[in-house]
Amino acid sequence: MNNLNKTLMRSIFIKFNKNISQSSLCKGVFAIIKLFSSQNKIKQFGISALAILSVVCFQIAGCVNKEASSQSTSEKAPASERIFPVSIWHVKTQDIIYTIDATCSMFAECDTDVSAEVDGRIQKIFFEEGDVVSEGDSLVWLDDERYRSIAQENLANWRLTIANLKNVTRLLKRKKKLFHDGVISSQEYDDVNNQMQVARANVDHAKASLSTAYKNLKDTKIKAPISGIISSKLVDVGEYVKKETSLLNIVKCDPIKVKLYLPQKYSPQIAPGKKISVVVDAFPNEIFQGEIYFVNPKVMVETRRLECFARIPNKELKLKPGFFGNAKMVAAIHNLSPVIPEESVLSENGETYCYVVDGEHAKKVEVTTGFRIEGGLVEILKGINPNDRLVFRGQYVLNNDNRVKVVRESP
Repeated sequence: MNNLNKTLMRSIFIKFNKNISQSSLCKGVFAIIKLFSSQNKIKQFGISALAILSVVCFQIAGCVNKEASSQSTSEKAPASERIFPVSIWHVKTQDIIYTIDATCSMFAECDTDVSAEVDGRIQKIFFEEGDVVSEGDSLVWLDDERYRSIAQENLANWRLTIANLKNVTRLLKRKKKLFHDGVISSQEYDDVNNQMQVARANVDHAKASLSTAYKNLKDTKIKAPISGIISSKLVDVGEYVKKETSLLNIVKCDPIKVKLYLPQKYSPQIAPGKKISVVVDAFPNEIFQGEIYFVNPKVMVETRRLECFARIPNKELKLKPGFFGNAKMVAAIHNLSPVIPEESVLSENGETYCYVVDGEHAKKVEVTTGFRIEGGLVEILKGINPNDRLVFRGQYVLNNDNRVKVVRESP
């Protein structure tokens, strides 16, 4: 090759190298053609120039095809060879106390209307609304003069019947001896015997009347049937009241009764003796402790809820019937259970799973979740062990056995 051809080759490769750095075949070819056209090199060099141009084009095409082939091969690399960045969580354990929350209403342990047992005019009243009374305390006295007189009359009548029974008893004893001796007829003996039966019946009747009279006399003194607070006073002194007329109301608030309704799914965890904690709006910073004493054996058909009753000691009478509260009770305690971020748990086609880093790969692990707890954590009952390296960032793009790179670790 003469010096002229060498000069031409050098110009071509300089131009080619300048353009091939742009990774463009078209730009390189057009640059070479332009070089020849501007200097009229094709006419000057003839066949040699065309031959050189052909060689260069084939070289360029080969390089470009090689680069494209290499790029295509890279893009078609299997996903398992890709490295996915992930953040991991070192699985910890903690004691989990699972609680059930429910709303509740409060009722008096006893709510009793006290009524008159006999007719009469009110003579004395020994209470006012709000008074605390004990069982047996006097509440209302009715005028007892009439009932005292009736009781005295019945007492006298009863005494007469007793005396008559004694006389007939003595008479029957004599008649019986005479009858056995044949002195009197059987008819005469039977008559005395019948008198004896009547006398006994009269005694029984007089005794019953006397008991009723004494009860009526006693009922003029109305006493508290339970200990509690007078919630209402319905009568005044001087009023004439009929039997069964309501005079007052007493409520017993120590202990206070609590009614709550729970979803039926909690039935296995609820039984008499279960402790509860209650907070009411009136005392937001105070927790009242109580105990369930009754669980209705029937579920309410309308709501499918379980009716429960509890009692809370209320010596200071802070809690009142009608209060609304929030109740909490411990359903279960799980000791040293693995806990993980809830966001790391995935679900697909009915399967619940997580990814755990094992060496340089992510392993898909099926899990069984338990209680959800504060802080966005969830208990794991099966599938995860303490100190496992759990993926909690980047898990959504993973498949089983993908290669991973840990870019962040939880404490």
